[in-house]
Amino acid sequence: MYRFLLTPRWLLLHAVAVAGLVGCLVLGWWQFNVYEDSQGRHNTRDRDPVPVAEVARAGAELGAGADRQAVAEGVYLADQQLLVPGRIHDNTLGSFVLTPLRTDDGMVVPVVRGWVFEPDDPATEVPSGPVTVTGFLLPPETPDHATVRTGQVLDPGQVAYVAPDQLEQRGAVPAADALHGYLLLQDESPQPPAAPATLDVDAVAPIRDVSPWQNLSYWAQWWVFAIAAIVFWVSIVRSAVRTRRAETDADAADDDVSAPAPSHAPS
Repeated sequence: MYRFLLTPRWLLLHAVAVAGLVGCLVLGWWQFNVYEDSQGRHNTRDRDPVPVAEVARAGAELGAGADRQAVAEGVYLADQQLLVPGRIHDNTLGSFVLTPLRTDDGMVVPVVRGWVFEPDDPATEVPSGPVTVTGFLLPPETPDHATVRTGQVLDPGQVAYVAPDQLEQRGAVPAADALHGYLLLQDESPQPPAAPATLDVDAVAPIRDVSPWQNLSYWAQWWVFAIAAIVFWVSIVRSAVRTRRAETDADAADDDVSAPAPSHAPS
């Protein structure tokens, strides 16, 4: 009865059904992982600040320290301040202000203090003396973050993007002495008389452009599709079995009708 399910046509149908099922499960699992990653990063950013030395060290990847709020205490290296041109804030083109901070334990933390419209803005003046900076630890930028034109020659005191190699090339700090990332300033003590515009972390380093819950709904949809694929395959198989059984019953009935009636000898 079921041997027809092993014919080439049906084997191809089985393969398509399995491929569809596996594809839906994989896509659903991927969306669930994206949801967990996004939700986890949001939760990390909501945690209380910790000393930067607890979650990062010079020359090493941030790892679990990424997205954490951290506190750094030290002195700004005013002579090594750099500007990152071509950055937008409130729909206006300007520059990030990047100032290395040497902490009390000797590590250099690149601090994006904020945004200015003009390079000679008084807000770029570097505070002197010890400061305490609170902000978000973010991984180093890549060349894809650069907004300057290809081949554009930057002025002295400018870098295309925020990364240890860029600081080292500009003679700021050796990459081995610097945090492998940067601190996006949110608060500073003591407050300077003038300061760059504070940048929102979700604008500088957005986690995702959609709500994490949207990924969770996509996960549910893909797994519903997987269940639908199973139901569809079972329905087709059951329909084929019923058709075969009906044909078999009809053939048996025809055989009974066409069979000659038994003869009886007269007594």
